[in-house]
Amino acid sequence: MLKLLKYLTAGVVVIVAGGAAYFWGYLPKSRPAPVMNITYTPELVAKGEYLVNEVLLCFDCHSSRDWTQYSGPAIPPLGAGRPCIDENSKPVGVNFGMGGFPGRLCIRNITMDEETGIGAWTDGEIARAIREGVGRDGESLFPIMPWFMYTEMTDEDVSAVIAYLRTIPPVKSFRPERKLDFPLNVLTRLYPEPLDGPIPAIDKSDTVTYGRYLTKIARCEFCHTPRVRRSVDPLPGRLMAGGVPFFMGKDMHYSKNLTSHPSGLGYWTKEMFIQRFRLATEPFPVKEENNSEMNWVEFSGMSDADLGAIWDYLMTLEPKELVLLDRAD
Repeated sequence: MLKLLKYLTAGVVVIVAGGAAYFWGYLPKSRPAPVMNITYTPELVAKGEYLVNEVLLCFDCHSSRDWTQYSGPAIPPLGAGRPCIDENSKPVGVNFGMGGFPGRLCIRNITMDEETGIGAWTDGEIARAIREGVGRDGESLFPIMPWFMYTEMTDEDVSAVIAYLRTIPPVKSFRPERKLDFPLNVLTRLYPEPLDGPIPAIDKSDTVTYGRYLTKIARCEFCHTPRVRRSVDPLPGRLMAGGVPFFMGKDMHYSKNLTSHPSGLGYWTKEMFIQRFRLATEPFPVKEENNSEMNWVEFSGMSDADLGAIWDYLMTLEPKELVLLDRAD
């Protein structure tokens, strides 16, 4: 019996050691950062400016925000990161009901400062981080950075984003390294998936396909689709069906149902949809609980063509009745 216990113990040790070696030696899945030869033309920079500021809204996360103003405009210096959150952090502005954070999470400085930002990163390293969820050091990015929404971003668009980011003035803004408690430190390493080749441009004349693409990279799907608890995976059968809880101060808000069900966009027209984005083009003072987690001010800069393509795609989705979820879902 003692010999059997010894063998069982040894087996468990081997399994645990093997699992640890796999997790910390082979994960996250990644590939070497691609070599990119971007030609920084004024046209490409202008396209990147549109994508960063009106579609991707990169500065919503990579800057502090003023929640006394409608839509929580980013506070300069843009792209310099924001204060870290930890177990003692108090919710400010839009949050997911987490309260304190299990560990320490710091939103990166994405200006071109070589010491504290991404100025020393290659174009390929930036592209890999955006689309594949792997940082310069080969570590997985925490999925509060929605790289899983950007995996289909075309080579042309990611090049434009990088070209524009290269024009942002460098800001020295140090952010400590993150520290994730168990099991987040393990789970985070499971998600990244390397791309297996180039991603060609999308034919914009196919408005349904292009609209689907925009709902990904503009993070419509991220906020309007419920997700499996503690996961980046969408809840089956609830694509764009809304009901995802967000907190504004002490109040709970829910994302809108974007399907054609009567509880969603069923009574809307394309013109109504586009015009909704034109109602707030500048921030204005507002109480935090009356603010909006949707940055209408920045999204108001999206073109009619892009918003129209999003509408065309949304109208192809299966209608789903709105179901309000709680933070336990």
